[in-house]
Amino acid sequence: MRCQTVIEETREILRLLGIDERRLRLKWISASEGAAFAAEIHDFVEQLKTLGKPEYTIEN
Repeated sequence: MRCQTVIEETREILRLLGIDERRLRLKWISASEGAAFAAEIHDFVEQLKTLGKPEYTIEN
């Protein structure tokens, strides 16, 4: 699937930049699974909170 390929390529870019790849997540959820979507978003936000702010800077 093209989407999976794009996600894997993006993960590789994150690794090269030194950004924790756990900051990117792909989850297949049906439009009819509102509760599953809400739970996934909640879980992802909690994971991002535990990871803290990214430790990188962008220089101009």
